[in-house]
Amino acid sequence: MAGIEDFEKARDLAGRAMDRMLADKLAPNPENFTLWYAYFGGQLPDLTRAIDIARRDGITLSQTHCDELFKRFFTLDAEAQAIRETSERARTALGRILDQLGTVGSETDRYGQALAGFRGELDQALTVEELRAMVAAIAAETTSIVDRQARLQGQLQESSQQLAELRVVLDTARREAMTDGLTGIANRRAFDQTLVAAVESALKDGTPLSLLMVDIDHFKTFNDTHGHLVGDHVLKLVAKVLTEGIKGRDTVARYGGEEFAVVLPRTELTNAVTLADQLRASVGSRHIVNRARNASYGSVTLSIGAAQYRTGEELMALLRRADEALYAAKRGGRNRVAAEAP
Repeated sequence: MAGIEDFEKARDLAGRAMDRMLADKLAPNPENFTLWYAYFGGQLPDLTRAIDIARRDGITLSQTHCDELFKRFFTLDAEAQAIRETSERARTALGRILDQLGTVGSETDRYGQALAGFRGELDQALTVEELRAMVAAIAAETTSIVDRQARLQGQLQESSQQLAELRVVLDTARREAMTDGLTGIANRRAFDQTLVAAVESALKDGTPLSLLMVDIDHFKTFNDTHGHLVGDHVLKLVAKVLTEGIKGRDTVARYGGEEFAVVLPRTELTNAVTLADQLRASVGSRHIVNRARNASYGSVTLSIGAAQYRTGEELMALLRRADEALYAAKRGGRNRVAAEAP
């Protein structure tokens, strides 16, 4: 009976996914089907929230939006991919170095044993930090043996260079994995990690922590009127103004779509509200201009919700209160800041 019920549920979800694609005139490809099947199934709460926010604001999800959501929630993580590829390249490089050392005398025994140990560790699942530290250690060992073995200097220098390049690959992958491709600021993943670290620090030091949730007012209308290129320019402008308006320890992140988040360590709610109003005024004072066409698109405004972390609460509770404050700002007429309810 359970099998039949599971089959019926799967068929119902598949039907709803297909109906949604037809209604929104989306291609019935595997990516779109996966996206809507997961949405109706409720397996990914963050995906559900992102789509619900878009629907609440009257946004019909275009193929571009769907592609962005699929990449965000289903594509293989760039950092994990870099780890896998770099591990394989490092394993190959180590094999080549071990072959080079096969005919070398006792002076290089310690070096060969060290490399063999590193090679064995590469077969295990490693974090970026562990793999980066290992690559650095291998490069250091290689540099040391180059200094002692003139006969192998050319070959080992080449291998050392390859390992150094792998370190660059890992650093680049980590940076890209934590950066929003359009605006250049922290992305949702970086925001999640930053907020967790900020809470841990607040609990350890007994200091306040506040959070701002920021939304661009009527962004869909602006996008529809002036086009996605102008809309992208607005997103970049807002990201730039928010970043310029915070202190060094604060973090601005693109939370999703036209929504941003600002993590404010060591900041009381009253000060967070003051800063939020300054950010709102600063964005509102900027005029969107296309100098090439000598065209002015006016300005955009922000609605901002502010909340302060309460000791011992779940992070979702903080996010929910900041979200509720944001919605209160929108219900109150937009272009304003609202603080969480006491």
